[in-house]
Amino acid sequence: MAEIKSVQITSDKNICEVLWKDGHESRFHARWLRYNCKCNKCKPPFSGVYTVDELQLPEVLNISEAHISRDGTELRASYDGDYLPEHESRHRASWLRAKCYCAGCLETKINQRDVISRYLKNNNRKMREIPTMDYQEIADDSNQGLFKLVNNLVEIGFCRIKKVPSESGMVLKVARKIGCIESTSYGEMFQVYARDSENAAYTNQKLPFHQDQQTHECSPGVQLLHAIRFDDCVTGGESLFADLYEAIEILRKESPQHFKTLTEVPVLYDTVDLDGISPRFFECQKYHIHLDYFGKIVEVNWHLGFNAAPQVHEKDVDRYYAAHRALLKIIRRPEMQYRFKMDCGDLIIFNNRRMLHAREAYEANGGIRHLQGTYIKLDEMKSKYVTLAHQLNISVVPPKVGNRSSF
Repeated sequence: MAEIKSVQITSDKNICEVLWKDGHESRFHARWLRYNCKCNKCKPPFSGVYTVDELQLPEVLNISEAHISRDGTELRASYDGDYLPEHESRHRASWLRAKCYCAGCLETKINQRDVISRYLKNNNRKMREIPTMDYQEIADDSNQGLFKLVNNLVEIGFCRIKKVPSESGMVLKVARKIGCIESTSYGEMFQVYARDSENAAYTNQKLPFHQDQQTHECSPGVQLLHAIRFDDCVTGGESLFADLYEAIEILRKESPQHFKTLTEVPVLYDTVDLDGISPRFFECQKYHIHLDYFGKIVEVNWHLGFNAAPQVHEKDVDRYYAAHRALLKIIRRPEMQYRFKMDCGDLIIFNNRRMLHAREAYEANGGIRHLQGTYIKLDEMKSKYVTLAHQLNISVVPPKVGNRSSF
C-alpha cells in the first residue's frame, strides 16, 4: 500500500513534491492535480461528464497549500484563485502513486503493458506451434475459457478454435462473446468462397501476407474466419500467419536505417473503382511503423495489394523502396510463418493490427471451400481481457494491442 511520508510545494508554487515512505519521489503539477481532483464536487459521477471548468481557473495556477490527511492516505491541496470557495483537491495515496509520471514510472508502466515485445523476447518460436482451443471451452460463456482465448489474442496474436458447429452465423456468435460486431462495407458478416468477384479474396488465387482494409483510416481490429465447409477433395488453400511486430523488430536489429525510414516515410494505400458493380473510392496515407509520443511501436501496417504510387518528397523515394524491400524479405522468410490447413469447423481469430495473414492458391476439384468472417473492435478485445481478468482475480495490466497507443 502506498504511503506518503511528506509533501512540499516548490518556490514557484507550480509543483507539489511528494516523498513516499519507500523513498520514491513524485512531482505533480498544479494543473494536473486540480484538473484531476477526486473530491465529491469534482469527481464525475460517471464517465464522460465534464466537471472541472478549466477556463474559470487563473491563467497561472498556484498551489497555496498542500498537506496529508490525518490518516495519511490522502493528499489535499488548495489553489490561489480557485472558483470553488474553500475547495481542496483530494487524491488517494494509492491512486496518486499509480499515476506518478516521473520518467522511471512511465517507462515501467509502458514496459509492463508491452505484452507483444515481452512475448517475442521470452518465447521460443522456432516450432511455430498454433495456439489451439476447443469450442466447448467457450461454448457456455465460461469466463476461464474466454479469458484463455483472449489471452492468446493479447500475447500470441491469434488462436484457432476447433470443432465449432459448421452452421451459418456461428462466426457472429463467437465474436459476440468478446465484443460488438464491427460492421464494414461488407456488412456484419462476409462470405469467402470462389466466385466471379472483383475481390481477390473471393477467388481461389494465392493471397500474399496482408492486413485487412488498410485503405481505411482505421482498419478492423480483430478478425474471425470460420470454415463452415472445407471439403476433403479441395487441394491447397493452406492458411499462413506471420507476426508483423516480430518482423519489424528483426528489421530494427538488422537494418536500423531501414527501420527509421519506415517510421518517417509513409505509404499510400488506395482502392479506386468508380465504375464497378460497387463503386468505391478509398485512400489513406499512413506509416508502415507508427511510433507514439514515447517512441514505442504502437501501430504497424502492411498490404501489398493496396500499395499505391508513393506521394512523398523526391529525396525519400529510393530510401522508401529499399526499406520496403528489406521488410518484405523478412516477412517472406519461411521461419517467420505459421502454416496450417483449416478443417471444417475450424475458426481462426486474430489481431488484424498485428498479424499478417495469407492463403495459398487452391483447386476445388468439385468441392467447396467456404469461410464466413466478421470483425470486432480491438478496444473491445482489450476491454474483455481486462474485465475478465478482474472477474477471475487474475493480475494483469492493460496491454498494448496495436491501437496507436502505449496505454
